[in-house]
Amino acid sequence: MTTETAAPLHLYVHVPFCARKCPYCHFYNLGHDDAREAVFLDAIEREMAGWRARGAFDGGRLETLYWGGGTPSMLTAAGFERLAGLCLAVAPAAADLEWTLEVNPDDAGAERFGRWRAWGVDRVSIGAQSFDPGRLAFLGRTHGPRRAIDAVRGAAEAGFRSVSIDLMFNLAAADPVARRRAWARDLATALALPIHHLSLYGLTIEPGTAFAARTGAGATLTVPDPAYAAEYRAARRAAERAGFEHYEISSFARPGHRSRHNSAYWSGARYLGLGPSAHSFDGRRRWANSASLTEWAEALAVGGDPREFVETLGPDERAIETLYLGLRTREGAPAGHPLLAAPAARSVVDALREEGLLRRVGGRIACTEAGYLVLDALLERLVGPPGPPTGRIDKVLQAR
Repeated sequence: MTTETAAPLHLYVHVPFCARKCPYCHFYNLGHDDAREAVFLDAIEREMAGWRARGAFDGGRLETLYWGGGTPSMLTAAGFERLAGLCLAVAPAAADLEWTLEVNPDDAGAERFGRWRAWGVDRVSIGAQSFDPGRLAFLGRTHGPRRAIDAVRGAAEAGFRSVSIDLMFNLAAADPVARRRAWARDLATALALPIHHLSLYGLTIEPGTAFAARTGAGATLTVPDPAYAAEYRAARRAAERAGFEHYEISSFARPGHRSRHNSAYWSGARYLGLGPSAHSFDGRRRWANSASLTEWAEALAVGGDPREFVETLGPDERAIETLYLGLRTREGAPAGHPLLAAPAARSVVDALREEGLLRRVGGRIACTEAGYLVLDALLERLVGPPGPPTGRIDKVLQAR
């Protein structure tokens, strides 16, 4: 079997370290030190060895590699090199391997960029979130606007094939006019930078976060639905005017710069997640590792199962999920999808098209801009209660 004909492998590594916990973040992370890094790397090596013994990498070709978190850019030079060597040893790499590294602007610098680039990282995702000092302070970010701008420019100068940034909207402010202007400045600043990809995240108040506690105490941290829709539409128009393609509900890319790793999630491809709290999918089962560095590492040290849950998707669950994933993307879902082709569903599809929420693209059904804004409700109308997939699949899809 040649590398070209081998089965594609999509590998995700969750690096759980962060300088601080952002008040909106619900992903598993903890502080970094050399001892914790050593525990993490030893356990990753054991986890990989276990999957190798079970034949998970046999006949495979490493197609995409994504290091998320947490903050993978916090790894020491030695830690980065050890983890890189482990990942590149799982299987032969595709000639056009896409290797993404999530980067905090505070960790960006010419020396680090050069080291990462030399190892083969070709795509960086920079967590800018905003270029406004007040919004950054509200979000609990440790960097300022200039640091984020310099990180983007430094990444471009280092020669990464693709530079992506995250921006966050749906942030409440005392003055609505000032809020709209701040969002417009964020968009203008981002799109004037040498980026190839933009990911948008509407602030969501997640259980267990500091923002959830503030909301529970009566604070208003997000904007009303009409303002949310206006900010989303403004971003979409600004990105498209700048030459970006809106290819997924939250993702914009210049031609040739779609995230292939994230596209694997949306297309229903198999992927393997390593590290504490990492999610995986083998085409039939979904599972996640324990969201604790200690518990995950201790289970691997004694040859135990580090997973927190395993679920098998039945035909109905899988059908709903593939429809949901398809409708998140520009291409949409096949018109012949079983949940669209059923007689009862066809009349609903026709109604949703009349309402301007769905559109037909050749032999596929896709969301309009208005449809993206009400995707969960739209899907519930198509499939009925209990509605769209939530919880575990959403945690996967929120990965950059």
